[in-house]
Amino acid sequence: MFIRALFTAALLMSPARAASPQSEGFKRLTGPQIQRAFSGKQFSDGIHFSYRFAAGGTMQSTRMGKTTTDKWAVAKDKLCMTDSFGENCYTVWAKGSEVKFAIDGSDFSLEGFLK
Repeated sequence: MFIRALFTAALLMSPARAASPQSEGFKRLTGPQIQRAFSGKQFSDGIHFSYRFAAGGTMQSTRMGKTTTDKWAVAKDKLCMTDSFGENCYTVWAKGSEVKFAIDGSDFSLEGFLK
């Protein structure tokens, strides 16, 4: 999955002790909050990726100029995204429209805006 590759690359370049999302003013979203926040919305960094979350659990993903239709769901207070490489689930942190997808046990997060 492209997100997995982004996380891996960023982990290699990220500082060893990044600040936690909570210390930066982000709040961890629960499953119902994730469902409400993402359904019908777009998450993007404005350059590298864009994910449009349809209410029915499908997701139009555009990464590096290529668009695919993937799936999304909420499970155990995590956002789970499934593409041709499999499923990955992320803890979601939000501060206004700014959102971070975090990998548990890692200091790295994928950042973008929800609109």
